[in-house]
Amino acid sequence: MKKIITTVAVLMFLLALSAPLVFAQDTSAKPAAQDAAAEEAATYKAWYDANTAKDYPKALELAKAYLDKYPNGQYATYLKTKWIPGMRQKFLADAVAAKNVAEIDRLGKEIMATDPENLDFALFLASQLRTLDTNFQYASDTVQFTQTAIRLIEAGKTPAPTNPPKPFPKNETLGYLHDTLASVDEHNKDTDKALEHYEHAAMIDSANARYFFNCGRLHQGRYAVAAEEFQKKFTAEERSAPEPKPEVKAALDKVNAEADGVINCWARFMGLPKNDYPADVKQKVQTALTDLYKYRNNNSDAGLQKLIDDNKTSATPVKMSPPAEPKPPTAEQKPADQSTAKPGNGSSPAAAAKPATKKPRM
Repeated sequence: MKKIITTVAVLMFLLALSAPLVFAQDTSAKPAAQDAAAEEAATYKAWYDANTAKDYPKALELAKAYLDKYPNGQYATYLKTKWIPGMRQKFLADAVAAKNVAEIDRLGKEIMATDPENLDFALFLASQLRTLDTNFQYASDTVQFTQTAIRLIEAGKTPAPTNPPKPFPKNETLGYLHDTLASVDEHNKDTDKALEHYEHAAMIDSANARYFFNCGRLHQGRYAVAAEEFQKKFTAEERSAPEPKPEVKAALDKVNAEADGVINCWARFMGLPKNDYPADVKQKVQTALTDLYKYRNNNSDAGLQKLIDDNKTSATPVKMSPPAEPKPPTAEQKPADQSTAKPGNGSSPAAAAKPATKKPRM
């Protein structure tokens, strides 16, 4: 997937290697005051020497030591507002270049702690951790940076202007951020939250095929589970009863709701003109989509192509018209029985009970 969030330009830093080596002197001051001024000057000079020698890790520690001791000192404003932020940005850029996820996370938290309303850094850190943290080791921080970015964007904030200026793709960015949260939720096996975020991303950025693929993929997995539970929990007589018990009807409604979720997500996926998924993936989606559509529409796919075509031209998703009141499946219509799943016999689709393809990483 092509990245929506590109590396932001905020990694420019202010090092000020020629920081002034000037010390306050007051010949009329009392000896105690002179000693204090001399001690502050010596503390500053230790930082100055390390900075001049480009021993930046040491200089950073010395700058922190100066601020701890002299929070209102002569050089405190410069170190606190210019040099330390610039140095953290330099270290962050180095960590990104080295793909050092632990250091990116550590520095990112430091930066956001000092500037919690910085949208540029929130976006940058969310994107970097999403891309590089393949083991989800820092998933909680990825979520924190992502939620911060969403909050700031929804409050009306925009990133720093680019050069040359470009419009901020607000919807695409929000979709990407919700997709990031969905990936973490799915890793944590919380499919309810994952679906909520995938569907939110699809609603915001309704031309992005990725969100509709993932939405359908999760519904498909849930359909398979619900269908298997329905098949195993109730007898053939209970499933085919003219007036099924409430618990049988509730279980069947769950199966059908998940099937409808697959159909609505994947009809949009197949209809989107901009869809660079591999041909074999599209074919598997089409097969599963057709089988499920038949299952929900009296073994007919007559309206499926129109549904796909409508999604080709609509700026927003077009959903399947609600099928007629579902009838309990007969012995030949078993939602989870793949042995009888043959096109045209009214059975539940075999392909729909298996993932069309594996979930893309991020």
